[in-house]
Amino acid sequence: MSYTEEKGDNVDVVDYVDHADAPIPASKILDRSLFSRNELRILMGAILVNAICHSFEVTLMYSCIGYVISVFEVISLGSILPTILEIMATALVPFYAKFSDVVGRAQALTIAMVFYLLGYTIQGTSKAFLQFALGQISYGVGSTGLLTMMQILMADTTRLVDRGILFAMWDMPTAVMVFVINPLINPLTINDGANWRNIYIIIGVVAGFGAVALLIPLWHLQKKAERVTASRGQKILRKDIRWLLEEFDAVGAVLITLGLSLTLLPIIIAKSHEGNWANPKILGMFFSGLIALVLLVFWEVKYSKKPIMPMRIWTDRTTFGGLAVIFFFTVMNAFNYGYYGIYLVVSRNVDFAESALLERGYQVIWPIAELATGLLMKRFNTYRPFIWAGIVIHTIGLGLQIPARKPDSSETLVVAAQVIAGGAAGMANVAAIVAITGSVAKADVATVIGASRVLNSFGYAFGSALSGGIWTQYLPARLAKHIVGEYDEHKAMNSYLEYIRDMTVSDPVKKSQMVEAYADSQMLLLIVAMCIAVPVAVATFFMRDIDLHKKDAEEEAERINAESELRLEAKI
Repeated sequence: MSYTEEKGDNVDVVDYVDHADAPIPASKILDRSLFSRNELRILMGAILVNAICHSFEVTLMYSCIGYVISVFEVISLGSILPTILEIMATALVPFYAKFSDVVGRAQALTIAMVFYLLGYTIQGTSKAFLQFALGQISYGVGSTGLLTMMQILMADTTRLVDRGILFAMWDMPTAVMVFVINPLINPLTINDGANWRNIYIIIGVVAGFGAVALLIPLWHLQKKAERVTASRGQKILRKDIRWLLEEFDAVGAVLITLGLSLTLLPIIIAKSHEGNWANPKILGMFFSGLIALVLLVFWEVKYSKKPIMPMRIWTDRTTFGGLAVIFFFTVMNAFNYGYYGIYLVVSRNVDFAESALLERGYQVIWPIAELATGLLMKRFNTYRPFIWAGIVIHTIGLGLQIPARKPDSSETLVVAAQVIAGGAAGMANVAAIVAITGSVAKADVATVIGASRVLNSFGYAFGSALSGGIWTQYLPARLAKHIVGEYDEHKAMNSYLEYIRDMTVSDPVKKSQMVEAYADSQMLLLIVAMCIAVPVAVATFFMRDIDLHKKDAEEEAERINAESELRLEAKI
């Protein structure tokens, strides 16, 4: 490796020409040893404040988004938005991870927050679905950065044995926000005089407060890390755009974005085009996407110096198993719940607020189960039993949802099935995060977190696209089977406010037939989701157990040794 050195102020400033193996300086990863306990407590408090704000925003937005897209009369295309967002996130997650290594955690998070707030602004001022979708894209760019950077920050500043607890604490406000948000939904949507744009005014104010509360202490710690690193004589690395492009694998990111977009989006939109899958444009998109994915594999294996997900991740059976858990649970979640809220509204004649309460048992119990699992993992110094228990119990919860989703099932069964599945998913998810961050060296933690976020995004895009495909392809056939007489297929799938809701009074028989068609589609989604439990179970059989306390002690010893070597080099 060639480089030039400049001496001054007890600091070696190094400009690397060959950047491939350049280490990441402590000033960028925010090693917890650089800060006092009080400073770390303040940072943790700021993270939790941001968690509360983020949970409020997301819960309010997604509780009302079914109404918002019904205003634009595009319910059946609702899964396009999450699919696009997660496709983008698949490419952006590794970029954020690498970008934060270059410019710093605070700088990367600040840029993410700008896109985040801009996205809310565009959505709240939208006059058409296209503009709303563009706002969601900007929001997705920022949201991807926010979630990625939060996980990296928590991994930077916590011990492995405590990591599951802190990840759970980040999700914990979600358990409360369902009930806080619920009284706001109808006044902001269907009540007389309601204006859905007020949703985004509220969200924007809360998001801005959360951003300021986190960024102030984070910038302070980032600057302190740079000062402490300099005072210890450690090398501060000047990394440039060339290094970033090599580390980021820009070609791979473009190929994965094209591949996923061109293969997944046709699954959702084919029905809206003349000829469906016989349409040359739909077929052209799909096969172009397959070609892009083949080129991606070829590029990553033959030419990429820093692939988006390095081979060492896949060759470690513990890391592989943990990532598989995260991926498949995300697929099941996106696949199974994408259209559940609107199904409850249509099948039970409830408003959007009541629907949110019925469907959010999964969301409420998830962080509670994560926190309990984090504490138990710390107590028993292991993670594997919680992954296996989570898979089994989650499958049972999905099985219970088959009778629970019948239109005449009790609300108690609806909520209980959600709680069982959500608790099990939270248990398995937090154990998987601890497994992947504990199975690699400290320097690779950001890499595996990036990989987990990539798979999370890909899983959500894949699950959303498949559910959208089933909804747009299978539901029309079930409507034709069940409904007797004439009906408007497009409005039956897309126009709740002006068609489906009015049918409850004008033609209750036809409405009940429509509900039967909706229920058939829900059953198919559930059955496929249960089948996905098989590959995730197989992937976990070969995972190694990890002594969490011992791993923390080893990382601390490595850090002390590295620090001693740097001080010795500075003296020489």
